[in-house]
Amino acid sequence: MIRLVLNADDLGLTSSLSEVVVALRAEGLVTDTSFLTCGEAFDGTARALLSHGITTTGIHLCIVGGEAPVSRPADVPSLVRGGRFRAGWPSVAAAAAAGRIRVRDVEHEWEAQVVRALDAGLRVTHFDSHQHLHLLPTLLPIAIRLARRFDVAYIRAPRTERTANWASAGLGAAGKARLLSAFGDRARRMIQTVGLPVPPVAIGLAEAGGMTLDRWTRLLSSMPDGTYEVVLHPGTGDGGTASRYRWGYLWDEEARVLRGEELRTLFARSGVRTLSFADLSG
Repeated sequence: MIRLVLNADDLGLTSSLSEVVVALRAEGLVTDTSFLTCGEAFDGTARALLSHGITTTGIHLCIVGGEAPVSRPADVPSLVRGGRFRAGWPSVAAAAAAGRIRVRDVEHEWEAQVVRALDAGLRVTHFDSHQHLHLLPTLLPIAIRLARRFDVAYIRAPRTERTANWASAGLGAAGKARLLSAFGDRARRMIQTVGLPVPPVAIGLAEAGGMTLDRWTRLLSSMPDGTYEVVLHPGTGDGGTASRYRWGYLWDEEARVLRGEELRTLFARSGVRTLSFADLSG
């Protein structure tokens, strides 16, 4: 049997995007979410989840993307420039490697992001991160400590298994997925060492923001039985999302595919069962 956690990243990024993701989860068309709790749409999105009886989520840990921290900027000075996080992952990775990012600042901010969700009445079931920065060697131990502190079962750790989609995603995207998998191998070893559950295989990394029906078809045509997290980015480019976040993501297309009969037919033909991280952790 193929078991899929259909996990939507970037919940809370903008109001328009978050409305789509909450609706998809309420309809069972995505089965889990990773909440960017420092995002501008946090308050309304948290209320919307609870209004639908949705009480579990992951946290999309963040120290990048020009977002504002949950903490006071003065309390996390090594993470911010002008009161906001650095714009892109290369600058964060370089600063971390050079020792210009203080571990205590990251831990303070990530803890604040987790607590914000808990205080809103949500239970946290898994961690991942904006632009995958929790996988950096200096930052992964922080995510592990917080997972143990807050009884969070799963931390995303991409694996080296190659899927049929890598080739179709283009050389650049495939190269990025391979790099993330190399970091993920190390992360998985550390996660196992401390006694946390081994996370499911994360797929959709090479296809980030572009899980079209064609890519779903390619993926499921060669997928062996097992449990997987499919990293999804449904939403909408409306409401200024596309103009502010120039990632080239097909937010609307991903949402359309998830709502379509074609994908449900494909799931039925492939013997897919969908579930959440809460289902995995019991």
